[in-house]
Amino acid sequence: MTAEGELDRFQRWLQSRLADSEKIESVEERLRTSNRIQNAIQECINFRQAINVQKAVANPFVTRDQPVRAVNESEVKPVSSITGICNNCEADLTGDLEFCPLCGEYQ
Repeated sequence: MTAEGELDRFQRWLQSRLADSEKIESVEERLRTSNRIQNAIQECINFRQAINVQKAVANPFVTRDQPVRAVNESEVKPVSSITGICNNCEADLTGDLEFCPLCGEYQ
């Protein structure tokens, strides 16, 4: 059975319980039970409306079979090249930094 069919069945069951609650002798218990069931019916209606709104909204995500842009790994090259040794910690220095990546000493 579909979820919507189950929701209809549940709402009908709640409505039958609401009709049965009129037979409760205690006024306080009848009022409490009636309020509880009416709240549940209202939540069922709200949930159905939320499902309908969700179905009406288009999916914002697009799934593509092929990538939009082909990645060419030959174009990607490492930028750093070893240009020397740090005077402080003797780590390898790279040409694109003015400081040692290990200890932070400016060269």
